[in-house]
Amino acid sequence: MSIEQKRTSRRDFLKKTGIVGATMALGVMAEPLLGASGPAFAATGGPFEPIPQILGLALTAEQLATTFYYLGINSTATLPQSTNSGNIPYLQAALDAENFHAQLLADAGGVSVAGPNPMFYFPQGTFANDNNFLAVLNALETAFIEAYLAAIYQFGSQGRSDLAQVAGEIMGVEAEHRVLGRQILTDFTSLKVPNNLLLEEADGTSVAVVAQALIPFLSANNFNGASDGPYALPSQSQIAAAVGSNVGINPNTGSSSSSPGPMMPGMPGMPPTPPAPPMS
Repeated sequence: MSIEQKRTSRRDFLKKTGIVGATMALGVMAEPLLGASGPAFAATGGPFEPIPQILGLALTAEQLATTFYYLGINSTATLPQSTNSGNIPYLQAALDAENFHAQLLADAGGVSVAGPNPMFYFPQGTFANDNNFLAVLNALETAFIEAYLAAIYQFGSQGRSDLAQVAGEIMGVEAEHRVLGRQILTDFTSLKVPNNLLLEEADGTSVAVVAQALIPFLSANNFNGASDGPYALPSQSQIAAAVGSNVGINPNTGSSSSSPGPMMPGMPGMPPTPPAPPMS
């Protein structure tokens, strides 16, 4: 059996987990949209994509995730399982991490595709019940993981091993978010092993292609002609209030998100960006 045959498509994966509801946001997330236009989502046609474009798309994804987890934490009435005392720390820590990632990417020069005042839309009913919320969580995190895999390839191929390492560090945390969301989801599906993947699914080497999954979240009624929103990216004070004491730790600096040290290679206090290796 070839590697391609072993890989399960995102649509098949979502079907197997029994979470093909949520207005098939899962359908949109499962297969990149065809015919998407605009320079932010256009692949270059060659093997390499502009690094500023990659950083901007990643920043937009992190802002979307920040908004998603913030809204989930504040939907206790409709998400009783996701926000119970045992599970809400997972969402709070995820919110803190996504916000940290967004700040890190902005510091690296990323400019959000959603503009200076980001607003996002979600599949209708995303926050109406636990099943829908956790289905969208799974789909979003799966797309983020694939995008960071592509980013690692892009950064590494362009001699930016520093950014490739950061992308890997972020991708690992996104995988943690997904497995914890799937752990909560097991109460609603036949899936009983939330960490049953042998490898993360790769979706090619183009960040722009994977990031096309962001498109329906940026304007109204792109989920089967309907959506919920718009929802503004929460402020730093709103995020801090929602996270409470469940702040994350940056193991590379020993600091928490509330008192961050230098975050990116090449930033003050960090080792300089290593030069690209000589071509053989």
